[in-house]
Amino acid sequence: MAKKTNSKAPKRKKQLPRKEYEKLRHTAYEYIVVHGLDQKEVARMLDLTEQTISKWSKDGKWREERTSRQQCHSTDTANTKQILRLMSEQRLKIEMEIRDAEKTGDKDEELKLRKEARALSDEMSKHNKTLLNLEKENRITLGVYIDVFDDIFTSLRNYDEDLWGKTIDFQTIQIRKKTNELG
Repeated sequence: MAKKTNSKAPKRKKQLPRKEYEKLRHTAYEYIVVHGLDQKEVARMLDLTEQTISKWSKDGKWREERTSRQQCHSTDTANTKQILRLMSEQRLKIEMEIRDAEKTGDKDEELKLRKEARALSDEMSKHNKTLLNLEKENRITLGVYIDVFDDIFTSLRNYDEDLWGKTIDFQTIQIRKKTNELG
């Protein structure tokens, strides 16, 4: 007689080898922290439970790191540039509407649009100042870059000297490149 199975019993997922587990965890980290995806979405994408993702996130303090990444200089700069692009598009649209009002002789509409354009130009000027200040405040000197670079590659050398040896050409190229950019 064949043994009956209970079809309502929960399926147990097979235990992953450590290397695959770490790769999956790193992928979840990348999606959540670096790319800003939602934990539920990542759980679904990676066929994991929300509890697993939540535990990884809590243990690794992913929320704090994600917040820090979103508040970094490059994000602030990119956001300010995006706002300026949108404002610039709006400014061009208003300029075309001004020309249309001029052609039709609608002085009231033209005046209203010119006032709008002036206010938008003022806002754009403020955002440009913000952008310049962001770039000025967060400019990395060549000396700081070299110190950080040396620290990273010293740590790599202590971690894996063979791997460090394979990066020597890369290190030289990067230092030359940054010397030209920042020097």
